[in-house]
Amino acid sequence: MSNMIERLIAAHQLINREIRRELARITPNTLRVRDLKKRRLAIKDRLFRHIPDAAEMRRVARVVLSRRPATI
Repeated sequence: MSNMIERLIAAHQLINREIRRELARITPNTLRVRDLKKRRLAIKDRLFRHIPDAAEMRRVARVVLSRRPATI
């Protein structure tokens, strides 16, 4: 599996965490959330250019994420 795909999956996961963290705030910054979601979608689009099959993408993501240490 390519290093670029692993980096994209890690970036997608990091942005997901940032979105959840921002939405958990008492007054979330909606502009920041919108920007984060756009960045997450751009990463997802790049991933699907390399692995267009959704089921295969989920499988690859599970493999990559299972190798990475859990971070909170």
